[in-house]
This record gives sequence, C-alpha cells and structure tokens, in this order.
Amino acid sequence: MSTPVSSVTAFMRRPNWSEALTRHAMLLATVLLCVIFIATAPAFGTPGNAANIMRQSASVLVLGLAMMTVVLVGGIDLSVGSVVIAAATLSGIGLAEGWHPVVAALMGIGIGAAVGALNAVLIEGLKISPVIATLGMMIAVRGAALLALAYYNSWLAIKGPLFDDLARRTVIGLPLDALVALALAGLVWLVLKYTLIGRRLHAAGDAPVAARLAGVGIGRVRSATYVASGVLSGFAGVLIAARTGLISPSIGVGLEFFAIAVVALGAGGLPAGRVNTAHAVIGTLLLMMIFNYMTIRGVPGTWQTTATGLLLLLAMVAGRLLQRNAASDFTVSESFSDEYASMTRNATRLARAVMVIATLALAGLFAFINPRFATFANLIALIEQNAALAIVAVGATIGIISRTIDVSPGSTIALGAVVAALAAQAGLGVVPALALGIIACVAVYALNGAIVGGLVLDPLIVTLAAWIWARGLAVSLTGATTIAFPASYIGFMNAPLVFGFTPAVALVLLAFLGGWLVLARLPLGLGVYALGGDPRMLRQAGIAEGRLRLTIFVVMSLFTSLGMLVMLGRLGAAAPTAGFGLELDAIVAVIIGGASFRGGRGRLSDTAVGLAFLAILNNGLSGLQMGDAQFFLIKGSAILLALTLRMLAYRWLARRRAG
Repeated sequence: MSTPVSSVTAFMRRPNWSEALTRHAMLLATVLLCVIFIATAPAFGTPGNAANIMRQSASVLVLGLAMMTVVLVGGIDLSVGSVVIAAATLSGIGLAEGWHPVVAALMGIGIGAAVGALNAVLIEGLKISPVIATLGMMIAVRGAALLALAYYNSWLAIKGPLFDDLARRTVIGLPLDALVALALAGLVWLVLKYTLIGRRLHAAGDAPVAARLAGVGIGRVRSATYVASGVLSGFAGVLIAARTGLISPSIGVGLEFFAIAVVALGAGGLPAGRVNTAHAVIGTLLLMMIFNYMTIRGVPGTWQTTATGLLLLLAMVAGRLLQRNAASDFTVSESFSDEYASMTRNATRLARAVMVIATLALAGLFAFINPRFATFANLIALIEQNAALAIVAVGATIGIISRTIDVSPGSTIALGAVVAALAAQAGLGVVPALALGIIACVAVYALNGAIVGGLVLDPLIVTLAAWIWARGLAVSLTGATTIAFPASYIGFMNAPLVFGFTPAVALVLLAFLGGWLVLARLPLGLGVYALGGDPRMLRQAGIAEGRLRLTIFVVMSLFTSLGMLVMLGRLGAAAPTAGFGLELDAIVAVIIGGASFRGGRGRLSDTAVGLAFLAILNNGLSGLQMGDAQFFLIKGSAILLALTLRMLAYRWLARRRAG
C-alpha cells in the first residue's frame, strides 16, 4: 500500500503534457504534417522522395545552423547568402585551375571564415550594428564574387571526385551530402550542449549582463559565432556547388532571409539564448517538406513562396500562443547594440560632421571622375531616381527609432502596385485603382502591427514573413509578368512641374514634412521615442504598448504607400519584382545618417544625410556605366567605410576626452 508521500511524489512525476506540447510544438507539427502529406499524396512517402527531401535540405540545414549560431548570442548575419556564392565561386575556380578537390573545398570554407572574421571586427571591434555591418558585407562580398566569376564568363562547371560524390553518392541508401549536413548538425549540438564554449554562448545570448559579471568575454564569444557562421556558410556554398554542378550569378540570392526563416520556423521566433540545433533541423525539415509536397501537388513555385511566408507567420503566432504564459523572450532585435547609442552630445555632433564631410567628398570625387555628375540635369535625375527610397526611408526612420524594424516595404510596394494595376485592368478609374493599391499596402502593415502589438512578437521576423508572402503574392497574381498602368497617370507623374522636377519630388517633401510632424510636433512622436528608448515610461504612463505598435505600423504604411505611387509612376507599370532590396537601402540610409539600431535615437535631418550619401553613391556608380559586380563591390565597401569612419571619429573623441 503506497503512502501519501509516495502518492504525492508519483503525482509530481507525472509528465506535464501542456509543457511538453509547448516545448515541442514545432516538432509535433512537423510529424503531423508528414502524416497528412503521406495520406494525401502517396508519392510523398516513398523512399526515393525521402532521399530527395534529404538532398534538398542539406545546404539549407547548414545555412540554418550558421544563422542559429549568431541568433543564439543575439546577433544576425545577412551576409550568409553572399558567402555561399563566394565559397562556390572560389571552389569552382580552384577546380578550374586544376587544384585538388579537397583544396578547392577548403578554399570555399576558408573564404567563409575570412568574411566571418571581418564581420566580427566590424560588429564587436567597432560596435557597428550586426544588421548594417553584415548588410554592407553582403553587398561587397557578392560584388567580389561576381567580379571573380566574370573572369570565367560568369559560369563555372563543378567537376571533381569529391564534389561528384557529394552530389550523387549514397551511403546505406542515404545521400552523402545530407549525411555530411547531419554530421555538422551533430557537431554543433555537441559543442553547444557539452562544452564550456556552448554554455558561454547560451549565457551571452540569454543573460549577457550576468555573463559579463561572471567573467565571460562577451565580445570574444560573439566574435567566435560570426566566424563559425562564415565557416558554415562556406560549407553550404560547397554543398550547393556540388549539387548544382554549375556556378551562376544567381546563386545565393535571398538565402539569408530563408536562413532566418528556418531558425524562426523551428523556434517559433528568434529568442536570443534559446535557439538550438534542433530548431534548425526542425525548421529545415518543415520548410523543405512543404516545398516538396506543393511540388508533388503541382502548386506553382510563386504560390509556394507565398505559402512559405504565411507558414512562417502562422508558426510564430502559434508559438507565441502556446507560450503565452512563459517569460518574454529576449529577442534578437532587442539585443542589437551599437556604440552610437551611448555617444555624448559632442561625439554625436562629430559623427554627424564626419558623415556630412564623407558625403561631400564622395560628390566631389564623382564630379572629378565624371564631369556630367555635377550638372543640374544629373541633380534632377539623382533626386528622381531615389524619390521612392527617400519616402520609404522616412517611414524606416520612425520604425528604427521605435525599435519597430520593418523589412517588408519593397514587397509591399510591389503588391500594392500589382493590386492597383489589376484594378485598372479590370476597368476601374485611376483614382479608385490607386486607392485599392494604397489599401493593400495599409492592410499588410495593419496585419504586421496587429501581430507584433497583440502577441508581442519580434517586428523583424514578422515583417520578414511579410517580405516573403507579399512578394510571392505579387508574383503569383501577375504570373510573373509586368502589368501596364494607365498612361494618364504615368504622364502626370513624369511631367515637369518646377525647374524640371516632377510630382515625385513634391511627394518626397510631403513625406519629410509628415515625418517631421509625427516625430517633432505630434504626441505620437513622444511615444515613438519612448518605445525605442525606454518602454517602461509608456507602461508607467498607462499607454498600451501593443496599440502604439499598431499605430506606428499604420503610420509607416502611409509612407510605403507614397513610395508605391512614386515607383508605379516612374516604372510606368506594375512589376512584381519592383522594390527588391529597397527596404535594405532605406535601413542603410537611416543608420548611416546616425540613428541607433537600439532605438530611441534618430532624426530626419540625419536620415537626409544618409540618403544623400547613398543617392550620390548609386547615381555616381551608375554614371560610370560599370557592371553589377563592380557596382556591388564598391557600394558595399563604401557603406562599410563610411560606418568605420563614423565609429573611428567617435573613438578618437573618446580617447581625447579620457586623456
């Protein structure tokens, strides 16, 4: 007969199914989907298709592991896609020059390590925000890879015993490249689970202040993760080179966002200090299973992209609902740090002066190289070309100050333009059609705001999902074709008004006026700065943070809508690929100008300086009629140089004050 104590003990040892469901929700979802897919598409469950999924998942898993390592410590790495093409290209060059396949593969992995080390220097050495540092590196590394690839007519065949084995060989019926990826996952798991460095990585992400007080070198730990991310990304490049058998300029494009999606899908978000190897494995398997199932069912590739974005959004919502009573996660966007956030007033002025001088020097350089750059006609072209970017950058400034990072403007603009063009094609007038396009833009942002504000989710990952599904929807609705818009609107938007400037310039001025009113004259501005600087002020004042987030998203949608109007008028048609990369340029302009990625700090006048720098850079390089490779290389290097100069100026002043 059991005693009362033993009965209580037995009861306490009963499994907590609610906790288990919360902890393993994405694993259970993966198993459930697998069962459903096999039941509805018998071909899905065949051994041959299972091997196919494994082979397709190999490089994606390794990239997911790369992203997981930096997310673990509260960072992010947007350069992984560019490292993929750099590693693949360098490996291909090694093979083309007759080097041993192992040496060629090590070259690819080595370039990844080198890029990771440079990222570590910029982020931990110079204290540049991980987003902006790795974004600049993404542009520069892709340019360097394309430049190297151009010497081989932009195509490289991959032929070598090691690469052939990775592409075709099986071991006990399993693809070799998938086994290599799983072995890497196992190695990462062992390091994180059973080594001192693993415990330090978790501590650096989950409780950085406590870890620093305990003697953990946070800077060294985070630097190691960026090098590891580079190595793993280089390994992914080698696997992709082996699988495709041909290196082309399109390799690696957009993979950085899918790597983030893999981690977020497996973890239900991007909680710093909480992600692990299993999340990368589960996220990869879930994503590739869905892609494979949709292919078997004959779903077009464009709709597959839309479904992927919506799935990512659904996974985050489900994960948050299951963890509703759990402690709030320390998300990646909250852990971004940069030295600009702690600058004194004099240091801030010096950093701003450096950017103004750098912008003027850049203009002078282009005027010296190309006399046509300094003409009034080119000034008009420079402003017109960057009008949509300038308008979106105003919204990005509000978002970054309030720590509401938005990476969806480009996709939202494309979707809004497509909706407007389809409405006009259906017989609606220009004004009603444009109104529907604006409504589509506002709807995307309202959905993002409702999810971020209502469920307290990371804005970065929510808008990343919108970046995927909105772009996919734009492409799907048009069948990947361009739709013409009424000539009356195009003529109006391109008709000179004053001194040769078109209505687009008036919309830019309107956007800056609206942004100034929001930040400097309306009560909402106080909420924007408080939300980014110290949200506790809002709670003490009784202001609902979720409702404020939603309001900020709606306000940002108005600037994106204006950008859509400008881009539609400039292009003369709705192109589903329009605005690609616009959000990243807007973020670059805001951060180069001087806003802090940690939020709570930034001015529209500083954004104007960042915009001028970027617009001059884009226009000047385009005027030199160089190829994409040189353009990307110089643009990325210039961005990194400008950021470096700003931080060095700050450090010089800090040393001078200390002396």
